[in-house]
This record gives sequence, structure tokens and C-alpha cells, in this order.
Amino acid sequence: MKKIAWYARSFLAASIFCAAAFAAVLTLQPTNWKPYAVLALSAGLLAAFLFFTENQRLTAARLIVENQILHIQPAVLRERDSAKEGKAESCETVEMFVSCFGILLGSKVIKFNQEGIRLKAVEIGRDYLSLDYGRDMDVRNIRLIHASPDSTVLASIIEKFRYETGITPTVTH
Repeated sequence: MKKIAWYARSFLAASIFCAAAFAAVLTLQPTNWKPYAVLALSAGLLAAFLFFTENQRLTAARLIVENQILHIQPAVLRERDSAKEGKAESCETVEMFVSCFGILLGSKVIKFNQEGIRLKAVEIGRDYLSLDYGRDMDVRNIRLIHASPDSTVLASIIEKFRYETGITPTVTH
């Protein structure tokens, strides 16, 4: 989430800088000032657009963290795409938050119940947590490797998933 906030602040600073450059070009009007004005305005609009998109991601990430069902730190991530069967992306270590609003994996935000993306299934194994999500035919799987929780924590996690998302996790051993 810190990375998302950093990007948002950087894009905001860039858009403010471009607005100041645009104002300076309009005020001073040096020779051949029109291309500079167009460049400053275009870059400022692009930076403002990127700021607003990053700010939306930051808002979604905060919502996920504030309403978390599960927090795993650090988690080892292996992501598989149903379109590329059998091919898994490389493993990396990330901090993960799961809520009824989505998943936050490091700086990657996966929002549920928006744009047709839904949580399909949750599987809790001895040393992993597997989440299936996506649209109707485009299902993705995230498998997070972590230590097995004890029975009381496991029961609490299952109840939270059932209550918050309506999905009953499958427990395998």
C-alpha cells in the first residue's frame, strides 16, 4: 500500500509541476511558447489522470485493509491463469490482505464485485491458502503458501469467510 501511495503522490507532484510550467509559459510567453504550452498541458493532464487512477487504487487498498478477513505476512505468491493452463508465474514474497471487498497483494489490488470479478472458492490446506476469483469463464487462482493455523484460528477464518463473502472455505489436509 505504501508503493501505491508513493505513486499517487508522485503523479500529483508531477501534475502540479506541469500546471506551474504551463502558467509560467503563458505568463512569460517566450519565443515559440505554444509548443511548450501544449507539452506542459498534455503532460499535466496525463499526470492528473494517472493520479486519479492511483488514488482510486489507494482507496480500494485502504478499504481492503480496514475490512480484512485475513492478513498473511509475508506470503509466498504463485499465480496461475486459466487461459495459460499449467503455466505459473514466478514466486515472490508479499504481504497479503483478504476482505470481502477484494485482495491486496503487495501493491496489486484485486477488487471483488466490480467489473464482474467475484470470489469463487477458498481452499485452506495444510501449508497454503488458495483463492479462485474472476469472471464467469476467466477464473484465476492465487495460492499463498503459509503455515497452517491451529483449529481455533482456522474455525474463526472459516466463519469470517462465510459471514463476509458467502463462500464456505474447503479445508484439506
